[in-house]
Amino acid sequence: DLTYRQKCLIATVLALLAMTPVYAEETWTDLHLYLFATGVEGESQIGNVTTDVDLGFDDILENLDMGLMGYIEHRRGKWSYIGDIAYLKLSADKSTASDNILKVELDAEFEQTVFEGFVGYRILERELDTADLGLDLLVGARYTELEIDLSSEAALLGLSTAADRSQDEDWTDTVLALRLQYGGRKGWGSTFWVDVGDGSDSSSEQFMALATYRGDGSWRFYGGYRYLNLEYETGSGTSEFAVDLDYTGPIFGAAYRM
Repeated sequence: DLTYRQKCLIATVLALLAMTPVYAEETWTDLHLYLFATGVEGESQIGNVTTDVDLGFDDILENLDMGLMGYIEHRRGKWSYIGDIAYLKLSADKSTASDNILKVELDAEFEQTVFEGFVGYRILERELDTADLGLDLLVGARYTELEIDLSSEAALLGLSTAADRSQDEDWTDTVLALRLQYGGRKGWGSTFWVDVGDGSDSSSEQFMALATYRGDGSWRFYGGYRYLNLEYETGSGTSEFAVDLDYTGPIFGAAYRM
């Protein structure tokens, strides 16, 4: 069943979509490629096993198999349509041996996809002396898919045993966001983003602060700080799966306007 917060957020989405976009002073599309140099901290639980998570960006980079981060925004007057995807796949293995009598091999794989989609409307716009100030209200959804695979194998005096543990979960939060932008068509500017999300078994929140620079051409460059928290819990007992993870670190990117 939908919670009261989810119902309110969905009603807001439908109200925005039902409005006629009468403003069409400007139309453009921005394509972004970015790097979120994240560290991950928090806690994960599979069954009765709870594990603290503390990975720096150097650990993630060392064990990275594949990563993809991209963002697209289409603006039509006061309306914005946004899609953002971040994909990360990590794997690590460790082997220990003692005088060829005891040997232990451990393998772990972590794969995560976070996709966000938003519809936004500019609720406040001011022309200042040297730049413009704009505030957007955005509503949308954050979809997360997380897969964790753990395997171990031990050998002692010619006898061996193996154990595997795997969990694959996905969930969706309805999200309400605010974005404040300051800057002109050229030179330096700034962007601040904050959102909260809520799902039936999950919640999330995010904050970004960016400094931006636009030159004479179609390119814009930016850098700053991003924080994302994801919480999810399902099942009970030996089938329980829960994560509470904080993703924090600098973010850098470039955008091309079409």
